[in-house]
Amino acid sequence: MKPYTTIDVLPDGTRYLPMQWDGAKPSEVAQLLQGRRLLTCRVPSTQTASLAWQVVLSFDSNVFLELTSSRTVVQGWDEFGTINVEILSGALAESKCEWVNLELSEALDVTCVEIVRWQGAGLIVDSGIRLHFSDDRILSVVAVDVPGALLLTLPGDVAPCSWQFPANDYVFVSIEGAG
Repeated sequence: MKPYTTIDVLPDGTRYLPMQWDGAKPSEVAQLLQGRRLLTCRVPSTQTASLAWQVVLSFDSNVFLELTSSRTVVQGWDEFGTINVEILSGALAESKCEWVNLELSEALDVTCVEIVRWQGAGLIVDSGIRLHFSDDRILSVVAVDVPGALLLTLPGDVAPCSWQFPANDYVFVSIEGAG
């Protein structure tokens, strides 16, 4: 995927930095993950849940989501983080880095997939993704103010006060049935 997001201009002039998807459309991802069990969440061993540049979520039936972030300069020094989602099926390709599995509880069955979206004056940015589980817990992976970095909030963790911007400046958009 590109290390930046192409800026779309909506009919009203609003600039939109969309999430990059590879391997499936958003609605297909929502359908693919619905009812799947999250088995592992892993990051390279030199990274942590509070600052990661690559995240791999493994689900039952050999379905994997690889999450990364892109930074895009909108004007001047203003740059915004967006999330990249790649769907991988079958065997996961071997990596040259060592990985660490972040601790997850059992029985995390996906019920809903959402885009974490920030909206400012004349700008919309798809900054992250949230997975809701059948036990009402949530996993979020959202771009932060460190270029290319992501903050993971694992199920059961306290939601952060901010990502790149204060958390209450974001909206959560369900992608079930979205095109």
